[in-house]
Amino acid sequence: MKSTRQRAREALRSDDFRRLFAIRLITQSGDGLFQAALVSSIVFNPEEQNTILAFAIATLVVSLPFSILGPFTGVFIDRWSRRKILVVAPLLRTAAVWLVLFKATPVLFFGGALWVLSVNRFYLATAQAVVPRLVPHEDLLMANSMATVGGTVALLLGVFVGGWIADLVGDTLVIAIAGSEWLVASLVATRIRSPLLPHHMPEAPVRDELGRVAREFADGITRLARTPRALGPITSITLDQVGQGMVLVLSLFVFRDRFEEGVGSFSNLIGAGGLGVLLGILTVGKLEERLPKERIVARAFFIGGLVLIAVSTYVTGWSVLVASFAVGLTFAWKKIPIDTMVQEAIPDGYRGRVFAVYDVAYNLSRVAAAFLAIPLLNAFGEAWAVAIVGLVFILWSPVLPRWIGHIPELSLRFYEGARAEEDPRAVVWGGVEETVEVERRSLEETDGVRRTRFRLRMLDGTTIEVSKVEPDGAWTLERELG
Repeated sequence: MKSTRQRAREALRSDDFRRLFAIRLITQSGDGLFQAALVSSIVFNPEEQNTILAFAIATLVVSLPFSILGPFTGVFIDRWSRRKILVVAPLLRTAAVWLVLFKATPVLFFGGALWVLSVNRFYLATAQAVVPRLVPHEDLLMANSMATVGGTVALLLGVFVGGWIADLVGDTLVIAIAGSEWLVASLVATRIRSPLLPHHMPEAPVRDELGRVAREFADGITRLARTPRALGPITSITLDQVGQGMVLVLSLFVFRDRFEEGVGSFSNLIGAGGLGVLLGILTVGKLEERLPKERIVARAFFIGGLVLIAVSTYVTGWSVLVASFAVGLTFAWKKIPIDTMVQEAIPDGYRGRVFAVYDVAYNLSRVAAAFLAIPLLNAFGEAWAVAIVGLVFILWSPVLPRWIGHIPELSLRFYEGARAEEDPRAVVWGGVEETVEVERRSLEETDGVRRTRFRLRMLDGTTIEVSKVEPDGAWTLERELG
């Protein structure tokens, strides 16, 4: 078994992947600087009297491009040279950053910010899509992990450093550094040797493709509604994001309005939350060895809720940072099992559509949180508002296990009147009945437990292994082979 370090070295053997990895680190650290500057300009502006409304506007500006453009980016990525996108997109962002830098009018300021963030959504989707073209298949998992985790760490560091720079010398320098980083990323992209052209150009016109994406997005909503084992987890993480967003907004209010601190306090909040997420990522594997995924999520909601209620009784700078750390820790304990549950609940042929819906719900929940915090704070004050979020988390903790605990992952369909030893004709998975061909059938006994196991091939080429404990156990998905 190769160590993580060995696998990382093998992924980095590709010169082009090393350049792509460098691009992700440079670009996303610039993104973090830019987001910190936005928060400084909008939330911590001395002329801004309403902290909560200002942060709600900032959240809307940051989240809207990810929510609206996300499902449609693939239409253009599948038509253009991905290398050219990686070169040109940072230049387009830098060309518009002066609108944010000089703040001539609110329209130009917010228009420039939306442009910069919208192009970034397109850019990051491209950077993710090209990874399989730059590394061998056996290195793909490690390469994806390095790009995603490295980019996230760079983003958080950018926010942390950017907040403190803005606190010391103002946000102009922060925005200028971010624009410079994007120029460097474009220069590095020119050194990628592969043109990264699409293997197959779609034949349908762009308008037809955009219409197809819209229809498939609607189909994803329908598919999700028919799959409780995916709907329950996505509802849970959406509720978590609403709660997290409200806690962040309320924390900013405490630092800015009660303690009269600057944007550096936002950096501290992000830093504490980031440390919590990192610890959660490192420990969630141990939890999965001991508990079903839905139970991990339930306990994460309960623990997070308890911490928030405890913090609400004694609101200080340090207790708010403890809350941010706990929210980040329990977020990782929720998000990773939930992503896995959704993947297991949905067949491969529908997974992209459902995850597009998931992505939009996930991003819009933060916007909803920012605007929900306004009446909650006005009605109850910051301490009671945090306590209410904690109480909601605790009350939700038993919901997911009860929602999906009695629902099987999948079921098999046999011919009417078939005997127990006969093969199935179809599998019902993710609310869809799919015809299958049986590749292998076995009856095994271990420690006195008899288990029937099938290897089934679906019409789209996906091969799955399913099993159940005899005589009355539920069918479970063991592996998805391709």
